[in-house]
Amino acid sequence: MGLEQRLVGVARFAQTPRLAVDKSMNITKTDLIACLFTGLLVAVGAPEASADRFKCWTNNEGVTECGNVVPPEYAQKGHKEITDQGRMVGSQTRARTPEEIEQERLEEERKARERAIAEEQARRDRVLLATFTTEDDMLLSHQGKVAALDSRINHTEQLVKKLERMREELIQDAAKQERSGNKVSDETLESINRVKRQIAENQDFVVQRQEERVELEAQLEKELARFRVLKSQ
Repeated sequence: MGLEQRLVGVARFAQTPRLAVDKSMNITKTDLIACLFTGLLVAVGAPEASADRFKCWTNNEGVTECGNVVPPEYAQKGHKEITDQGRMVGSQTRARTPEEIEQERLEEERKARERAIAEEQARRDRVLLATFTTEDDMLLSHQGKVAALDSRINHTEQLVKKLERMREELIQDAAKQERSGNKVSDETLESINRVKRQIAENQDFVVQRQEERVELEAQLEKELARFRVLKSQ
């Protein structure tokens, strides 16, 4: 019987749940395994310093086997290296599955996103503290932005009213042409359409500025809360 086969036998012996031992003898299972290893080494002779390690792996039946070379069918499952004294001196983990590799990639991406968010928050905190000294400074800045938006909204609303009057005048002029039995001129029709487009564009502008105003209010509340946290640290 070769050395590898004997080691396999010892490993299988180590997996047995029970041993038939005389109860009057104070012998543990560990003692018996050590004796087996010792007897094996005596039988085959002391190994050279470069060959005193053995590889142990688990087969498909859950039994630990040992030898000089891991069988190909178990090469991807990982193994341990032990000395002739039974001490573990190294190990190799099993190869990762494609699913595990993908999961690790997703986890790294998640961590990268979290780092980016934290870095961006730190940058905003620095800007916030460098820009404002007190909450009153923040309120004054906010009021200035709101006032500028309100001014643009009011100006655009006045322009819309003016354009709406122009549109009505053009429509009345077109009606007058029709009542006179004349075809409405292409120039009048083009003017009506152009004014309609201008009205729609300016109305959209007003809606956008109103939404921006709401966002400014929300931003102020958020920045005030963050400013208080930073100042309390």
